[in-house]
Parts: sequence; structure tokens; C-alpha cells
Amino acid sequence: MVRFGWTNSKMLSIIIVAWNCQEEVMNCLRSLAELKDLLPDLQTLVVDNGSEDGTRQSLEASSSRFTNIGLEVTYNSRNVGLSSATQQAYRKAHGSWILLCNPDVTFNANLGQMVAYGISHPDEMITADMVNNDGTLQRVIHRRFATITRVFFDFATVGTYLDEKFMNHLVRRNYSYQNELLPSVAVIEQPGASFLLFNRGVIEKLGFIFDLALPVWWNDVDLARRAERAGIQRILLSEVRVKHGLGRSGSKKMPSGTQWRIFCRSMLFYARKWKMHPHLLQLLFCADAILTVPLSAIVQGRSHGIFRVLRRSISRAAAQMSGVLGA
Repeated sequence: MVRFGWTNSKMLSIIIVAWNCQEEVMNCLRSLAELKDLLPDLQTLVVDNGSEDGTRQSLEASSSRFTNIGLEVTYNSRNVGLSSATQQAYRKAHGSWILLCNPDVTFNANLGQMVAYGISHPDEMITADMVNNDGTLQRVIHRRFATITRVFFDFATVGTYLDEKFMNHLVRRNYSYQNELLPSVAVIEQPGASFLLFNRGVIEKLGFIFDLALPVWWNDVDLARRAERAGIQRILLSEVRVKHGLGRSGSKKMPSGTQWRIFCRSMLFYARKWKMHPHLLQLLFCADAILTVPLSAIVQGRSHGIFRVLRRSISRAAAQMSGVLGA
């Protein structure tokens, strides 16, 4: 049975990178397997990035259950990062269409609508609106392009505090399209890579999917920038809704200091690559790290305990300084 104008075997290759997300990735694969009649002859490429929570064992034990989605699993002995693992999977992909998918996504029949749009618009990158379990929108996934102002007020501790207390989240709401009622087919600047569909020709035009110098964060921002430069539109199908977890899985299971250090280091690398005033950004985030400790103590000390707040804020400030100065 052929759907959505498919004519080639292995028309769609789905790439999923898993790390310490046993429950999430198994749910993801089960939900995909339920679409076997809607999306025939898939290739599902899972890269297990050195998981230590039983993810590998679950994948090994269940692989025979998912033959209908063309499951192929690569097992890494260590975590090589999202970008490198994605490239590993892409080298094995046979499909003329590629779907990047987080392991905490739950598939539904809306995938067919997304593929159908893609077939009629092969020169675009296409994404869906991500929703929580209760159906509410996750308006933190897709964003406008980063600027000094947006990055400072959305990620720096002092900036976030100022945006919340004095600007009613004006910068954050603008940055993540929260102020807009988007049409059913919306051109956006930077789609997240949680659920991103594109034709193989798009990546051949760009040269690669993710810059390996951005191992976990900011790689999708860089991808969108390169697409913009190449004249490739990024499209959000706002009526296509996909359930996406934002819990403690995958990279979120890293120690918080490690997460923040890698995030800040990648942010500075991105700023240098795209000439986003890297020295100013470095100065702002160094100053923010210094001010984080007293600000957190003043704002949160009474309600959360001064010593607990100091310990947490000092740890974050140290990770931030390490990230921005070590980049």
C-alpha cells in the first residue's frame, strides 16, 4: 500500500538519538509501530549513545518487535554527542526524506500530513507544533534567530529576572513566538530539531546536518542559520501537533553544571561563527555569573533557604564562567 505519493522503497528515514531514556524511546517506537498502515516501508535509525540506564538492553530485547518500522540500532560505547550520533545515523539512511526525532516524542497520524506537505514542498524544512501531555503548546521549541538582547534576557539569570519583573516576559515571548497566532503554514526563523523533516537534497545543499563543534545545544540554531543563508525556508505546520516530553530524559540527565557549561560554551562558539558580538556576549555572561550569586540570595534566599540557594547559584555561576571563558 502506498500513501502520500510515495514511490521509492525506504522513502522516509527517521533518526532518533537515545541516551539514558529507556521508557521514552520505547514509547516512541511503539507509537511509530502503530502507524505501520499509514507509513509503509520506513527505516528507523536509533543510535544509543552509551546509555547506562537499561536503554540498550530494552532495544536489544525488543528489536524483533519493530521489524515493521525497519528498526536499525547502532550502539555506541560512549556518549559522542547528539550531533555526531545524528551524523552516524545519516550515513546509514536510505530515505530521500529524513526526519529528526527526539526519543521523547509520541507519534500520531499527523505525521502523514507532515510528509504529504513535504512531498509537495521538497525544498523546505518542515516542523510541527510540539505539545505537552495535556495538549498545551510548548512555545519554547521554535524561536526567532538569536540576538544579543534575546540571549541575555532569556538565558542569563539577571536578564531573565529583569525580563520577568519589569517587562512581563516581553523578550522571551517575542523570541519564542508567544505573542503571535501563527497561521496553519507559517514561515519561522529557527525550528527546533525535536521533530524536523527535510528532503535529502536540502542536506546535500547544506553539506551536513549539524556542526560537530556544537555537540548538544545550539546545533539546531546553526542549522537554521545555514538554511537561511542557502535560501531554504523553515516551515511550521501549526495545526500539526506532536506530543513531546520535556522531562528528565536524555541530556537533561546530565549534571546541571555540565549541562550549563556545555550550553554556554556552545553559545559562544555559535556567536563567534555568526559574528553575534562574541566579546560583548562573553562580557555580559561573565558579569551575569558574578551577579547571579547575590541576586539569587536576595530573591530566593528567604523562601528556599539561604545556604541552599548560595550553593546552587555558586555552582551555576562557576559552570557559566567555565563555559564562556573556556569557549
